[in-house]
Amino acid sequence: MRHKNDSRKMEVYNFMTRYMKEYGVYPTVQEIGNKLGMAKSIASKYRNRLIDDGLIEKLGRYQIKAAGNISCSRMPVVGRIACGEPILAAKYIESYIPIDEGSLGPGEYFGLIADGDSMINAGICAGDTVYIRQQSTAEDGEIVVAIIQDDLTDGYYATLKRFYRDEENNRYVLRPENDNFDDIIVSKVDIQGVAVRVLKNLEAPKRRRC
Repeated sequence: MRHKNDSRKMEVYNFMTRYMKEYGVYPTVQEIGNKLGMAKSIASKYRNRLIDDGLIEKLGRYQIKAAGNISCSRMPVVGRIACGEPILAAKYIESYIPIDEGSLGPGEYFGLIADGDSMINAGICAGDTVYIRQQSTAEDGEIVVAIIQDDLTDGYYATLKRFYRDEENNRYVLRPENDNFDDIIVSKVDIQGVAVRVLKNLEAPKRRRC
């Protein structure tokens, strides 16, 4: 039984190293399980054993490296977010993508899949992945991910808009980049991060003006 377990562990290791060489990032435990025909919990157990054995090393929340100091970083990509839940709640994370931290600068990042047409004049279309640097403040004119309250339902939701302060009236303006949409005026805003880059989805519908 021990020999069988060791064989399965090495199957996981070999798949992870092949995957990293091809994509520049290690697979998720779900991807390991799907490829090798094992439950997610079993895949997680083998991956943790590889970490314990020193074959791979966990550097941080989204970073791991192979023996030999081959390192990479992964950024979580979230989909639609609702009801004011944490922006990186596990159920909203749809995938992970490799990132080059040197080109993005210091900080923690997550990706947000754009939904709708409200930011098309800024070149952000439905289906694009927007790279977000996590921070709680922003300068006027920056594109932010903000949590705001819905006046109709009293619930909360996340929106991607250009941020401005209206200090004279003690409020904030979240401005879309589409002439068909109105500004969102709020007295309170919870900034989750600032957009720094857009990864285009070339399969987006052709009617998008992006």
